[in-house]
Amino acid sequence: CARGLDTQSLCVIANACAKLPSLGVETFQSLYVQVPRLLSRCSGRQLAMLCHAWARAHVHNDDLFALLALPLVKHAGSLSAYEVALCVYGYAHFRKSPPELFGPLVQRFVFFLDNGKVADAELLMLGNALGRVGWQDSSVASALRSYASDAPGRSLPPATLATFGLLH
Repeated sequence: CARGLDTQSLCVIANACAKLPSLGVETFQSLYVQVPRLLSRCSGRQLAMLCHAWARAHVHNDDLFALLALPLVKHAGSLSAYEVALCVYGYAHFRKSPPELFGPLVQRFVFFLDNGKVADAELLMLGNALGRVGWQDSSVASALRSYASDAPGRSLPPATLATFGLLH
């Protein structure tokens, strides 16, 4: 029963359900009903997990992403590079890029870039998501340029290449 879920259970179940395509919109509607009740108790990591789950399941929910935005802004300074990438991916998947959210998230990611604390997978997830919504950042562009030039044959999606001016 979804009513008895705590924040961690909600996030784990949502992410597990996202991996099972046979569970559709109805499952996520049942889970979404719990979000307003639990939102104030969610950690930054849990908020990132919720963004990722809805995007991975391809379940569009404007209300969910509107609810998550302010808490994510509040938690932005404590998110890991991976969590930032998950959040940006979640919003960008549905072509959402609210500046009041993406500004602090990208700023946090750049902090990790500047300190050499970003894995290739995190850079690619964030770069591809930003490319999807046309969001530019010079530090991310520089990191992507380095990534692409480090090993011949590495490719990036066309939207990412175009957004960050990486077309040859």
